[in-house]
Amino acid sequence: MQKHHIINYNKQSIQLLIKKNKLSKNYKLTFDKKNLRGLVSIPYYISFKHGLEFANENIKWLCEEINKILPLILIKHNTTLLIMGKKMKIIFQEDNFNKVYIKNNRLMIISRANGHKKNFKKWIDYQILNQSKNYVDIISKSLDLNIKAIKISNSFNYWGSCNSTGIIHLNWRLIFAPKKILKYIIVHELCHLKEFNHTKNFWLLVKRFCPDYKNQILWLKKNDNYLYSIRFD
Repeated sequence: MQKHHIINYNKQSIQLLIKKNKLSKNYKLTFDKKNLRGLVSIPYYISFKHGLEFANENIKWLCEEINKILPLILIKHNTTLLIMGKKMKIIFQEDNFNKVYIKNNRLMIISRANGHKKNFKKWIDYQILNQSKNYVDIISKSLDLNIKAIKISNSFNYWGSCNSTGIIHLNWRLIFAPKKILKYIIVHELCHLKEFNHTKNFWLLVKRFCPDYKNQILWLKKNDNYLYSIRFD
């Protein structure tokens, strides 16, 4: 059971989704970065009215979280973004063939009508996979790991993930971060296949392949909301 609500606060209309959870014993409020709304989880026996009151009590925090993401940066013609650490202007050009290339700090996306964003996303995925393969091959060989596949993720909760089957997921938004960030995320995930927790041994292993990993963590903490604000729509 769930209900949608809108709360007006400081001249902003804030969306809420209140859900009843049979397993929950407490009230819980989280921020949905993808949809820019609050998610309220309440015990099954609690009324939606009380869930809404709980959200109102914490609306200042929710508003602050939303404003960390806003304003959204929409990928479109003439948008300027950092791509692989370099500032570039995105240019959409219409033609009867598809091509994406970099020229004079411009990312040229040539496509048939309305196909620019689709082709840009394909280019991003290819760049992430292509750049990652070398890192993954070298590090996995050193750690004696069998990595079966690298896949692209659209998560709003993590930059990378791995599982025991040997599949690694990498967030496509890493294309808008410096190259060192992508390498750190790969190292982080591969090391988890040897050390499953964030123990001292885990971080020593990370440091072996990424000596300046603390700088990469700091960069992500400072810029994660910026990366999540980049949207195709």
